[in-house]
Amino acid sequence: MRACITDERLESYDSEARRRSCPALELYLWDHDMASACMGDIAILEVALRNHMDRRLSLISLEQSGTEDWYMAGLNFDDRTQYQIREAWNHLTPQQRNSHTHGHLVASLTFGFWRNLLEDGGTVHTKWPDQSRADYENDLWRKGLDKTFYNGRQYARATGERWTRRYALDIVKTVHALRNRVAHHEPQPKATLLK
Repeated sequence: MRACITDERLESYDSEARRRSCPALELYLWDHDMASACMGDIAILEVALRNHMDRRLSLISLEQSGTEDWYMAGLNFDDRTQYQIREAWNHLTPQQRNSHTHGHLVASLTFGFWRNLLEDGGTVHTKWPDQSRADYENDLWRKGLDKTFYNGRQYARATGERWTRRYALDIVKTVHALRNRVAHHEPQPKATLLK
């Protein structure tokens, strides 16, 4: 079977290929090799981030509600987060729901879910038309989610920055954007890859 890479697909590589004086197909194949090399490390980082954030959320939940099942403990999650938890739950098989539910649910949540927990927090509809806002800074970050990143404070200090939720979010957003580019084989704009 012969792979068919369309001209439209290669168009996004044309300007950089001209700048480098090489064929767009050569640059496309190089990008594919680089993406493959990055994906393994990104996958490990994604699992580590997920597991560390899960552990921190479990500790917050245990302290507040007496259960490590943070997704059922009544933490103040915004509507988007609650929806993502429900969707992950709905994709579990009956056997997964009855056996090691916590681990299966955590593994079913996307990288975007974990990244979103570092955002400000969005709207929470309690009963229509009433609504409030989730406060991820105070309800999650300051209650222990900041400890997800063991050397975060030292890293921020070494780069002349303060260790904040926003600082952690910027790093995770960069990795998330790179992961999505790599997974979808899109050329990475230079300005967004490294700051």
